[in-house]
Amino acid sequence: MPEPQQGQVWTATSRLSGRTTTVVLLDSDVVIRQRPMLVVAPVRPAREVPSRHQLLTVALGADEVVALYDLATLPKESLTEQSSVLPPEVMEQVRVGLRARFDL
Repeated sequence: MPEPQQGQVWTATSRLSGRTTTVVLLDSDVVIRQRPMLVVAPVRPAREVPSRHQLLTVALGADEVVALYDLATLPKESLTEQSSVLPPEVMEQVRVGLRARFDL
């Protein structure tokens, strides 16, 4: 498996349940290389986002969003397939959203 990088979109599979989810890697590349656990944001259908969380999402096309309101940590080994990389302008929106979420 190639080394994961910030801003990549991956499928992650739970070793316990076998459930798969699509996630965006948020940690810096240095942290990703050094740590076994990664901070990620799930990719969700836009229609499923509660209205109170709309400001903590970043659009990925018309139908999906990066859900910055629902961050998680997961083992690096749960990453199974890279599907894409966020364009630089979308990654910048993610950074702005994270600053808003954490009031930075």
